Amino acid sequence: MADPLRHKARTGTGRADPAPTFHDEERGFGRTLAALLVETRSVMPAAGATGASLMLVVAAMGFLASLALGAALSVGAKTNEWSSDLSGALTIEIRPSRNMAPDEQVDAVMTVLAQTPGVISASPLSLDDTAALLEPWLGRGMVTNDLPLPRLIDIRIDTDAPPDLSALAIDTAAAAPGASLDTHRQWRSELMSAARSAEWLAFGILAVVAGTTIAIVVFATRAGLSANREVVEVLHLIGARDRFIAAEVQRHFLHLGFRGGLIGTAIGALTFLALNLVGGAGDMFLIAASGLAPEHYPFLLAIPFAAALVTVMTARLTVFSTLERML
Repeated sequence: MADPLRHKARTGTGRADPAPTFHDEERGFGRTLAALLVETRSVMPAAGATGASLMLVVAAMGFLASLALGAALSVGAKTNEWSSDLSGALTIEIRPSRNMAPDEQVDAVMTVLAQTPGVISASPLSLDDTAALLEPWLGRGMVTNDLPLPRLIDIRIDTDAPPDLSALAIDTAAAAPGASLDTHRQWRSELMSAARSAEWLAFGILAVVAGTTIAIVVFATRAGLSANREVVEVLHLIGARDRFIAAEVQRHFLHLGFRGGLIGTAIGALTFLALNLVGGAGDMFLIAASGLAPEHYPFLLAIPFAAALVTVMTARLTVFSTLERML
């Protein structure tokens, strides 16, 4: 007599697995048929709102995101560099005096600076150098020649052991009438404030780009499901669940979002590279146009992954909410 256990798989406990029922076979056949249907016709149409057009839109959003992120990184780096330079620099301005000749004033201040601990170097600027600093505002020519220009001394200090600035200001004023110490504190504060505003503006643009991308993906997902309504209904009839349909939509938007984000990021990186080669503007409000430092380019690689994550999660949530109303 035939052993009935030969027709049954044995479990680890020695018990025979129950024979598959008609419903189990029906569900397995439905899943197989659903997979074959998805292979022949995607849940999301390859053309139209969920195809190349959407990828171009995501690429444009990726380009804007790369510009905003690059601008924020560039502004932060330039501001820190400038602030570091200013923190180690002082300037002494010596206005003309009736009691001392300009050269005597400079010599008196230089003597005080040579005896002050924490002062690394001090370099007097010539009148030509001072006039060159004023030319962007006053123009070149007779204007600067006719003005009683002050004498300037550029000072570099030890930031780890800085001098007593209050005592230095008193000593220089006593040594040379008309001498005043400028610590650049106000300029540094204004620079940091402007830089922080620029960084917040850049991150605000990033938020707007992300919100716009989410809205576009929601619209495209709903349009794609509506265009392929018959396919979705057939998938449900043969046993496909919402999770199966959502997984197919996620796979479509994963590739689309990553490719679009990668294209946009590549164009943005090339834009910053071109600015680096050409040379950016020197104006404070155009710091971002001065290009991107080499160490900042890897941060741009996060944009394609962020674009893929945003599109996938948005599409998933949209699919579930749309299917509840559709079916």
